[in-house]
Amino acid sequence: MPRLPRAEVEALMEARPDATLEAALEVFEVFASGSLTDEVYILDDVGGKRIAIAPAALKEKYRRG
Repeated sequence: MPRLPRAEVEALMEARPDATLEAALEVFEVFASGSLTDEVYILDDVGGKRIAIAPAALKEKYRRG
């Protein structure tokens, strides 16, 4: 299970300001975790899809809609 430091995810989002968090991380969906603070976990096969689990504050910061 790959882990990305929050700073790396922030850099990805700065490089792609029009992208969603899902697109920048190349995942189907990003789920929020209240207990994570400084890392994003990428899970490659959850029900046949690649997903991410990110700190709730990070997901909220890049929420679209």
